[in-house]
Amino acid sequence: MERRSMPNISFQVESIRAERYNFEPISQLGININIVLGKLEKSQLGYRLSFVVKLEYSPPIASIDVKGSANIVPSGEEERSALEAGVRSGQAPPAIATSVYGYVFPIIALLSREVGLPPPVPMPAPAQQPGKGEARGYL
Repeated sequence: MERRSMPNISFQVESIRAERYNFEPISQLGININIVLGKLEKSQLGYRLSFVVKLEYSPPIASIDVKGSANIVPSGEEERSALEAGVRSGQAPPAIATSVYGYVFPIIALLSREVGLPPPVPMPAPAQQPGKGEARGYL
């Protein structure tokens, strides 16, 4: 079994903004998350990727923005060549974009709670009652 290594990624948050415009009760709320990744660039120790994550509610009662950067140091030659290809194309590899989202999501969830709004996760579906002859599971 081949073991793949992961690059060393550190994050730096440069700006956070959470604002609620309206405190009226809302019967239905839509949430839109936009992740904007900057151009992947070479830095002194590795690579740098800036990002902005915006959370907007519909109707427009609040917005949350997190701006920052990810510093990536490859741990192997395969990673370095993938990142070099990203520098040439101007786009980060999908695994790096996923890491950015994984880092920022808990921050957004905390900020949404602090301004009194639900976190941007889908509500769990209610469990269905098992019919006759079906075994009842743990979940």
